[in-house]
Amino acid sequence: MKRVGLALSAGGPRGIAHLGVLRALGEAEIPVHAIAGTSVGAYVGGLFAAGVPLPEIGRLWEEAGFRQAVRFFLPTFPWRGWSSGEELRRMLHGIVGERRIEELAIPFAAVATDLRSGEPVALRQGELAEAIRASLSVPGLFVPVEIGGQTLIDGGVAHPLPVDVVRGLGAEVVVAVDVLVPPEEKHLTRVTVFGVLFQMATIFQKRIAQLEVVALAPEVVIRPDFGAGPPTYVSVGAGAEAGYRATQAVLPQLRALCA
Repeated sequence: MKRVGLALSAGGPRGIAHLGVLRALGEAEIPVHAIAGTSVGAYVGGLFAAGVPLPEIGRLWEEAGFRQAVRFFLPTFPWRGWSSGEELRRMLHGIVGERRIEELAIPFAAVATDLRSGEPVALRQGELAEAIRASLSVPGLFVPVEIGGQTLIDGGVAHPLPVDVVRGLGAEVVVAVDVLVPPEEKHLTRVTVFGVLFQMATIFQKRIAQLEVVALAPEVVIRPDFGAGPPTYVSVGAGAEAGYRATQAVLPQLRALCA
């Protein structure tokens, strides 16, 4: 059977769908041989690669709702970002401890962006918690993370759908899971500074992901349909089920590719 690798995209709260993707693959007895994740994709993929059970990842996700998010975003001074990320670091260390990426049973890479060069950085060794934290460091919200002499921010800035990274981990069949927000879904009823900035980032990331699919040609692309009620940071809704259903729909194609 060919080696299946997952490229898990950025996408904020929609990343809960990655859990449904992993559950559907597990039930179908299709083993995951490698994972590359960006931002929330690094969070879900990294915990899974570390052996954290999917129900436990889901429980942790729900517990890290609005009240916990507020703690993540406590301001830091001097002001290099709204949050120091210290609360996020403590949470991640509480889950995976001092585990190192190179020790994981499933080959894994967390994708961040080098703030100085603008290039994507695939973190394939070192502390798992720090790598996930770097990949999650949304510019302006979290202070950048210093790793190996590089100043790292959210991987979604440069590489929201890391298809080539998971190929580099040995994947022969790449399943790209795109949970990024479609720009047309955002209704700008009030044009505010934050609304414009968010829409700009949405357009930018989605466009890069579309170009990555064309250029890097993953064998399977999954784009969950969240309907009229997509997940938010305070309500995951049926986000995981959307990922589960979308994966079930491509299982015949995936089995044929893996044979």
